[in-house]
Amino acid sequence: MTTDIRVTHCVTEELDAKAVRDAMETLSDEERRRCARLLHERDRRDFAVAHALLRHSLSACGTLAPHEWTFVRAAHGKPSLPPGLADRERLSFNLAHTNGLVACCVACDADVGIDVEAIVPSLDMVGLATRFFSPAEAADLERCGELVRPARFAELWTLKEAYVKARGDGLARALDRFAFRFEDSSLLEFDTDIDDASSRWTFALFAPTDRHRMAVAVNSRIGSECRMDVCATGPDGSLSLGRNEPIRRLRC
Repeated sequence: MTTDIRVTHCVTEELDAKAVRDAMETLSDEERRRCARLLHERDRRDFAVAHALLRHSLSACGTLAPHEWTFVRAAHGKPSLPPGLADRERLSFNLAHTNGLVACCVACDADVGIDVEAIVPSLDMVGLATRFFSPAEAADLERCGELVRPARFAELWTLKEAYVKARGDGLARALDRFAFRFEDSSLLEFDTDIDDASSRWTFALFAPTDRHRMAVAVNSRIGSECRMDVCATGPDGSLSLGRNEPIRRLRC
């Protein structure tokens, strides 16, 4: 059996005001209130586009129109469909946004997590990795050349965040209890001391722009193979140009 994962991302920096207004129209009243509380225009833009993108992605996989989806939040804050709707649609999802890029993933009968991050050369990457990452990851980052290090830090961060989001742990999961290792130009290794059905995990890492990284984590509940359909879109789900092939993959 194959588990199909729909991954969509949208570069928001060049969207015009009409695209953002149209995205806002798709949101619920509660989402619009949350969006209005954000201080910066770019944050309101990314929030609106991210949540509209999720709604269109769910409609591409499910039976409801984009504005009809409703959501609840688990103890650690991960959103999901309400129990009755979840039982009927059998869909799980996750959403992520950073300055200039938003993304979501939708799956049937699988737990999914997605994270996107901007590459920021000014960060104290080695210091942050020493504090929060596993010793192996911190050592790997320190060995990187200065030109490679900012992208590698973003790659590690997105992979780790995608994993804890797929598990639903949020910030309750210590990031140093599991590690990703970059063995060659295209493959990852994953190591964890967490009691986990690791044989079911699939990870993929993407570079949707030169300035961003995106990671997807999938835990198939039925142990099936995972097939990702990855595309760049507009906030209304319309296809647009983008980089959709993973730069690294891992099947545990």
